[in-house]
Amino acid sequence: MDAAILQDGKRFRLGAGMPQIMPSRLIPAAEFRQLLVSHRRMVRADRRDERLRGLRDLDTGEVFLTDERRLIEAVR
Repeated sequence: MDAAILQDGKRFRLGAGMPQIMPSRLIPAAEFRQLLVSHRRMVRADRRDERLRGLRDLDTGEVFLTDERRLIEAVR
């Protein structure tokens, strides 16, 4: 395997080239669950001190947040 491919992959996963302050949007729990199972490339971006669960889109850098209490209530 080409070493350049491995280096590019590592750099991308670490967030190189991504803006430090990413746009974020508060979404309903149902939309958050759909993003969890979508084919979009997402990583966790929780803000636990604010009780928000988050997902960051690796392609756009956008952060989707939802209130963790609403997320748990929706599962019950």
